[in-house]
Amino acid sequence: MIEQRYKPVTITPNFYQLGTHDFPVYLSMGDDGMIIEGGTGAFFPLIVEQVKYLGIEPQRIKYLALTHTHPDHIGAVPHLKKLWPHLKVMGSAGAAKVLKRLSEKPEALKEFLAADRAISLIRLNKGEIAELPVELDHYVFDVDHVLEEGEDIKLSKDIVWSVYHTPGHSLCHIALNDENEGTLVIGDSTGFYVAGKDALWPNYFESLENYCHSIQKLSTLPADRLVLSHNGVVSTGARAYFEKVMKVTEAYHTEMLERVANGEDIEKIATDKAQWVNSITDIQTYDVMYNMAKLLIRRSHTASKKHNLFTLPYA
Repeated sequence: MIEQRYKPVTITPNFYQLGTHDFPVYLSMGDDGMIIEGGTGAFFPLIVEQVKYLGIEPQRIKYLALTHTHPDHIGAVPHLKKLWPHLKVMGSAGAAKVLKRLSEKPEALKEFLAADRAISLIRLNKGEIAELPVELDHYVFDVDHVLEEGEDIKLSKDIVWSVYHTPGHSLCHIALNDENEGTLVIGDSTGFYVAGKDALWPNYFESLENYCHSIQKLSTLPADRLVLSHNGVVSTGARAYFEKVMKVTEAYHTEMLERVANGEDIEKIATDKAQWVNSITDIQTYDVMYNMAKLLIRRSHTASKKHNLFTLPYA
């Protein structure tokens, strides 16, 4: 019997949240099914159990679509592919390139496995899993189908997902929009949001300029709900959420530039930010948070002379 805290969440009659609140994956069901997000190795068994709980035959789930390829979003992929080899993994051309490297370069795979294990150890210590993920003899990540901008993924007559490239958080990031149901999967394209703490950490790890342009693009799409890669779904006020993201991002960017301009040590700035992020979430180790905070300082510096980044198009 599945624990109450791990029961799937029905978002619409055709769309479910699996995994956990911190590390969700999603399942869209039409005539065919599609998993969205690649999860973590820690929660692969849970995803399988949740599909079973819903009474859905795994053979109906034909696709696994990746929003992007950061380690905490692909960890369950090789496990799911081994159990359900019929699954077709889909992602952007950038995602295909990253995952091909994992399959071909032992050093890249070793780095990924260390990151996935670090996440699993945190979940183990929190009592969310009983044991670490089983090591596989062979890890398969390859993208079976490259998703292009504007492409439609048709699961049934009424369940159709349109693809939008949304770089900024990562170069390979995409969003998926089911206009019929009003569901827009934005992944990590707007950063890390914790609604219960009203906290938002901008995550423009690849490029601040691309990050803002992607948010501007997403803000023009009609949506009743915004589906995040962490911490669930924003179900009220899509426009207001995007406005909030831009306001917080501008403030964060301005703070980084001003602190550096005032001669403050970059290590100190990154330490402050990593400590703040650790106060709102424990999804990664402190060292990871510190390195990402340091990266954002560099990205802000690169975009220091860019203008009009933070204004949304008219609704």
